[in-house]
Amino acid sequence: MSTKFVVLSGFLGAGKTTTMTVAADQLRAAGQRVAVITNDQGVDLVDTAFAANGSADVGEVTGGCFCCRFEDLLAVMSQLIHRTSPDVIIAESVGSCTDLTATVVRPLTALHGDEFVTAPMTTVVDPIRYLRMLPDLDRGDDGTDIAYLYRKQLEDAAVIGVNKADLLAADEIQLVVESLTRRFPRAEVVTYSAATGHLTRLLDAWAGRHTADDGNLDLDYQRYGTAEARLAWLDRTLDLQAVRGPFDPAAWARTFLTAMARASRDKAHLIGHVKLMFQDTASGLLTKASLIDSSQSGVVDLAGATTSSGGRLVLNARVACEPEQLERLADASTAVADQDQDVRSTPAGQRSFKPGQPRPTHRMLAGDTTGQWHHLPPAPLSSSTRHGSGKGRVAP
Repeated sequence: MSTKFVVLSGFLGAGKTTTMTVAADQLRAAGQRVAVITNDQGVDLVDTAFAANGSADVGEVTGGCFCCRFEDLLAVMSQLIHRTSPDVIIAESVGSCTDLTATVVRPLTALHGDEFVTAPMTTVVDPIRYLRMLPDLDRGDDGTDIAYLYRKQLEDAAVIGVNKADLLAADEIQLVVESLTRRFPRAEVVTYSAATGHLTRLLDAWAGRHTADDGNLDLDYQRYGTAEARLAWLDRTLDLQAVRGPFDPAAWARTFLTAMARASRDKAHLIGHVKLMFQDTASGLLTKASLIDSSQSGVVDLAGATTSSGGRLVLNARVACEPEQLERLADASTAVADQDQDVRSTPAGQRSFKPGQPRPTHRMLAGDTTGQWHHLPPAPLSSSTRHGSGKGRVAP
């Protein structure tokens, strides 16, 4: 019996992880066995820890997107099938990647169609970010590189899932739906809210097979790589220790994210996402918080220990600036949060970089019945490249 495979695309901060975990919970409640796979350019992921909290059916592919880590993706899927025999595997791609129809969906169908049934390729959208991006999107190829990447993610979709429908009025959501339908007519547009658990329309859209396969994404890979390189990646681990008395991890997180938002806003740096996870040493409880826009407040997604004497914090930040600038932003925000909560932070590990040129393992074009693979011409990779240097594993 074939396993249903659902792959989620969408820009950073759209809510792919929440969508994936909530959808998995609802499908499990309906009697299905479900596994999930996280994916990132980095290697120490808040999303994996969040998805694995209370579930053993979690894998991850790190160090590059699924398209460039196709064999790692297959290996993780195989491990999950051997371990838990899932009926459904839901996988979220890196938020700065696109062209998944040609580089993941078609190759998977061609090579392993007897093992997997692929659901319609879904791009998750934050309607607030979409509305802010719209003027730049309407400039077409004259828009910014980030807008180009964002538009290509939408053009690649068979289903566009408008998440966070609870954050806007009904008439505003309707305007977003109409705009997306007009601009991207090949995709089915559905609305839902992962935060409130209203995913019926999205789950219904996944019930079918991926059939929107009659066209190729017109994608300039050089510009795509340039767009990804506009974003800096920072993965940092800190040990937090109370100085005089217990501190509130959630308050530390909110203060940190507020400082990050203010500094990014002052410097006009677009925030993809900033996520952090704190684990209290004594109780093992997790506190997770996130920020997706410099004009918004950080949100505590998971409240763990209300007070703590110390623990370890993992930070994943993706911001449109240089890596050195992002490190300074994080340093300054940490100092503000430490002072506010009377905490001493000690660095325990860090990696900062910009993604290199994407190099898909396969790129299969529509209408190709010969089995011919369309590889891209060779291109030099920078020393900061994370594409092609990652790994895949199932969470312990």
